[in-house]
Amino acid sequence: MEAAALSVQLAENRLLAVIRTKNPEEALKSAKEAVAAGVAILEIAWTTPGAVDVVQSIRDHKWPVTLGAGTITTPSDAVSALQAGAEFLVAPSFSAEVHEVALKRGVSYIPGVFTPQDVSHASRVGLKLLKLFPAVTGGVVHLTAMKEPFLDIEWIPTGGVTWDLAPHWIEAGALAVGMGGALFRTPSIRESVQMLKELRR
Repeated sequence: MEAAALSVQLAENRLLAVIRTKNPEEALKSAKEAVAAGVAILEIAWTTPGAVDVVQSIRDHKWPVTLGAGTITTPSDAVSALQAGAEFLVAPSFSAEVHEVALKRGVSYIPGVFTPQDVSHASRVGLKLLKLFPAVTGGVVHLTAMKEPFLDIEWIPTGGVTWDLAPHWIEAGALAVGMGGALFRTPSIRESVQMLKELRR
């Protein structure tokens, strides 16, 4: 999936749900629960054992979800993820080699950035959809400061984002938030997912 189409989906849903577990069975169970609750965009972390099998299983089930692979740091992981059925790639930092794979396959690549130099590096190769990571370190005030010199960047704060903080990130100008550990820490995932969808800048 190209960045423009993915950006539209992220703007509509405001959430990129990150699945990172200790085994593939747990990952598949969590993914199923998230999709059933209305999550439309999933990222399967490549640090999850058997991540390839998880992506393939989700594809085989034909769940109504846009599916990406996260923590992609090498070209070989990128190729494996895309062959398994991932539609976009996410990483904690920029890799020219992974970016090259994404370009050749025509899919979106979302690297993590934290400093102005990180953003400038990603921007120079044409990337405008970026992950602010780790979001919790600098907080919303960091996003606000980073937005000022980089007006054309679309931000996805990830790392330490909770349901309580998510609306503040959106209000500060984030396109969407990436949520992993806190995803299931809510009385109702469905209601929380819907709450984010209803937020508008």
